[in-house]
Amino acid sequence: MVLLAVPAGAQRPWEQRVDLQVGVPLELPAVPPTNPFAAPVVTPAAVNLSPLREKFVDTFAAAASAYVDREGVCRRVLFTRLPWPWLAAELQQAILETTFTPARSHGTPVPTWLSLTIDLKGRINRGRVVRAQGVRPDPAAPPVPDLAAVPTPDAQDLALPATPADQVEQLPGPKRFRARIDGRTWSQPVKLLAQVGPDGHCQRVVFLSWPDGLRNWLLASMAGWQFRPAQGKDGPTASWVQVDGEVEVEAGDVGSDAIRVTRQPASPAAAAGAGAAHPPGE
Repeated sequence: MVLLAVPAGAQRPWEQRVDLQVGVPLELPAVPPTNPFAAPVVTPAAVNLSPLREKFVDTFAAAASAYVDREGVCRRVLFTRLPWPWLAAELQQAILETTFTPARSHGTPVPTWLSLTIDLKGRINRGRVVRAQGVRPDPAAPPVPDLAAVPTPDAQDLALPATPADQVEQLPGPKRFRARIDGRTWSQPVKLLAQVGPDGHCQRVVFLSWPDGLRNWLLASMAGWQFRPAQGKDGPTASWVQVDGEVEVEAGDVGSDAIRVTRQPASPAAAAGAGAAHPPGE
């Protein structure tokens, strides 16, 4: 005779274990929004002297998605990046007048959307600060940069027959490209964050609303700006200040003789996504 000892808690043949996930509501603590650029100061920093560089030579990059048909004719241009908004019309016309070698897939010419980059060389002749007001950053409202303008493809763009650029053996190539655009004077709204040291000099800059084509110029100019530093309980102290204002810009002629073609996603939908995601920079 063999006696087997069975624990009282063992599973019986008529019992079956079932694991059920039961959600337990958990109230999370509310975290108030905070602005990392805000600091408790008695008085915020203020702009005292704001000179702007003259004859500032630079390269201003533009990017676009272009539709080139099987004959090598450019039919549509959607910009995903522009150094200055007013360049769009004349630069678009220069691209549309450019003849391309058509894309090829399995040895046959095919239409496609492709990504273009154009480096425009020129200079900013001069400028002046019309208005610049130092604003204390709101402790409860983190700054929100303005997004780049998003291209808006229409139904006709989306319906154009096109072979994806990553599926063609040979991308379209420009046979000849030339863009010459006259300079212009215009007023530009300003919104940025400046970190000002106790000595009144700018240490860092975060752009909130500013065109790509003016950032290098402004960064070079702000090295010579002078601020009245923020005042803390014990005297001058380092702090961030939001600068809201307006700048008058006089730009010279810009031009380029070359287009760079890449295999980056270039469909109208991808172009819209690229424009929306372009960062403001620092």
